[in-house]
Amino acid sequence: MFYYMPKTHKRKYEKIDDAEIDLVVQCNDSHEFYERYRQVFPTKKKGIDSISKIWKRRSEFLKKQQPAEEPLESAINSSRELESLMTEQNKILAELSGVMKEHLKVSREILARLPKQIQKYEEHTIPKNSETRTPEQKEPGKKTSMEKPADIMIGS
Repeated sequence: MFYYMPKTHKRKYEKIDDAEIDLVVQCNDSHEFYERYRQVFPTKKKGIDSISKIWKRRSEFLKKQQPAEEPLESAINSSRELESLMTEQNKILAELSGVMKEHLKVSREILARLPKQIQKYEEHTIPKNSETRTPEQKEPGKKTSMEKPADIMIGS
């Protein structure tokens, strides 16, 4: 009979102080962080593994700090910038729309001035049902072979 010992639950992450989080955010690479960590926290006896785990969570700490850092003014400025960009885009689209309308108008005028003979000639040259085949487009017939098929040999 087997008896299992109950598992003790370990923390997924160690407790990290706010000062450590601030230091992580200030540093640009892991080497700088490690050196500054040793200088700022000489009494903490964390090994390189523990320090590198703190560095690996840097992006998590940055994400938590971003919403607090973004002031309301920058959000207002970005919305104004977005509004001006959309206004520019709408102006360009309106101009393109005007050019296309003018192009269609000119095309209609050209077609209206063409002689009726040319228009009728074009109607006759375009096949109405493109799926119908002419005699020239028939598939060539399969040739019948005069050779006798070879006998099938089984086993050897």
